[in-house]
Amino acid sequence: MTDSAPIILVFTALAAAALSALLVWLVLRNKHQTETAQLNNRLTELNQQYQFSEKTRTSAEAELAELQQQYRHSQTALTAAETTAAQMPGLQTELQESRKLVHELQSQIQDIHSRLAAATQQVENLQAHNNEYGRLKEDYQELQQTYSALQVSNERLHTQIQQERLAYEEKTALVNQARQQRDTEFGVLQAEATELRRQLAEEQVRNEGLATRIEQDRIAHEEKLALLTEARTSLSDQFQNLANSILEEKTKKFNEQNTESLNRLLNPLNERMGQFSQLVQNTYEKEAKERLTLENELKRLQNLNTQLHNDAQALTQALTGTQNKTQGNWGEMILETVLENSGLLKGREYIVQAAGTRTEEDGSTRRLQPDILVNLPDNKQIIIDSKVSLTSYVRHTQAADSSEAKQHLAAHVASIRAHIKGLSLKQYSNIEGINTLDFIFMFIPVEPAYLLALQHDNTLFQECFDKRIMLVGPSTLLATLRTVANIWRNEQQNQNALAIAEEGGKLYDKFVGFVGTLENIGKNLEQAQSQYQAAYKQLSEGRGNLVNRAQKLYKLGAKASKQLEKSLIEQAQNSQEALPEYSEHKADTAGGSLVEN
Repeated sequence: MTDSAPIILVFTALAAAALSALLVWLVLRNKHQTETAQLNNRLTELNQQYQFSEKTRTSAEAELAELQQQYRHSQTALTAAETTAAQMPGLQTELQESRKLVHELQSQIQDIHSRLAAATQQVENLQAHNNEYGRLKEDYQELQQTYSALQVSNERLHTQIQQERLAYEEKTALVNQARQQRDTEFGVLQAEATELRRQLAEEQVRNEGLATRIEQDRIAHEEKLALLTEARTSLSDQFQNLANSILEEKTKKFNEQNTESLNRLLNPLNERMGQFSQLVQNTYEKEAKERLTLENELKRLQNLNTQLHNDAQALTQALTGTQNKTQGNWGEMILETVLENSGLLKGREYIVQAAGTRTEEDGSTRRLQPDILVNLPDNKQIIIDSKVSLTSYVRHTQAADSSEAKQHLAAHVASIRAHIKGLSLKQYSNIEGINTLDFIFMFIPVEPAYLLALQHDNTLFQECFDKRIMLVGPSTLLATLRTVANIWRNEQQNQNALAIAEEGGKLYDKFVGFVGTLENIGKNLEQAQSQYQAAYKQLSEGRGNLVNRAQKLYKLGAKASKQLEKSLIEQAQNSQEALPEYSEHKADTAGGSLVEN
């Protein structure tokens, strides 16, 4: 009994040590099961959070760090278990399998960590691509808005050009119509003045005849009235004498009969005499009224004739150049009217009274001020100067014979030639800061005077050409200015077309870059999807997948507050059942030996 006591104590100590080692191993196994379940839960949460936002990635990294810390604690516990296992050979097999399981978990965690890092990099790349996509989308929208604005501007310019073309045609028609109407009205006024003078003379002659006839009729009516009055008195006396004689000779009855007969005879006569007297009175009053009306009409004609005479005299003074300032202002007014109807914009495409200086040969400067300065797209200008001299032309049109007309026509051509010479001496083309064409336009506002001078003197045009001066009238100047306006419109359209082409090129370049970026985003998405599928397969498919291992730890007694989804567990089990059941058989054998121990 005494000899067996040490043996019992040793056996008891060994049993206590074995029991302690077993308890430690169970605690470590439960702890590993808990940590493995937590790891699987964290991985599932990381996969879900990875698909939504970058914030989940930060959380996943924190959780992964926590898992690594727990793993280090597990390694420490495993080291302690290995120390204990060195004293307990019976637990060596279980410890080796636990070590293998821990190594597998470690390799899988490292693999998951590397895939998580790759996925994080993909998320960052996707985020950068998304930012680039947003910026490209904003650029594309801005370019679309710019293109739409340019389209609207082009349509508005096209509409404005059409409207201006229609307005120009209407204004041209109105100008031609106004010019024709003005010429017609001037001729009509001259014809009316001549006709009024003739009518005035005829009315004066007719008035004198009417006055004479009225006076003669009045005298005749007075004579007729005197004769009728005298005849009435004579007839009354005769009838009175006849009545007295009858009354004396006849009886009272016969006297009554004669009285009745006399009354029947005298009453119609008295009535006719009264009617005739009233007719004479009405005729006299009517003639008096007509005479008064005729006098008023003659006075009105006289006043009208005086007014026409004054207007004709004022117009003649303006056209014949007795007032040179008024004549020049009238020519400038006609020139501005032509410019307004040409479609050019005042202040931008043409300038009125543009002043400039010219340096003389002696070094002095001379101030020059042409009437109109028309700008051209190539930074060139057209100078237009208005010249009006119509005295000789008006005298030519009013000449009484051909010799006088020829004399005034020659004076008219000489006046135009003097204007040409004076304009040539001004040398407007040498004004500093102005790049003029080779010709200066000399504007004559009266078209017939301009054409008559060219028809009479064929050398006048060549003389102007030699002095770099172009004679123009309203019609030719309007056509030239309208051509300049069309050149401006074409220049603006060309500038708009170049801007549209440049913006279109930029838009195309942006679009090509946008398409390339989209293709890269698609490739990155496909790559991320393939990596996600590989990680998911490693989690739930194949022999020894993490889901089955975590579920096995849970079945062995690991304490957990959450559970995996049934569909994920079934998928992992079905995937493993399709493979040889080596792992399950090995696990069962290990479990049996554990029970036996």
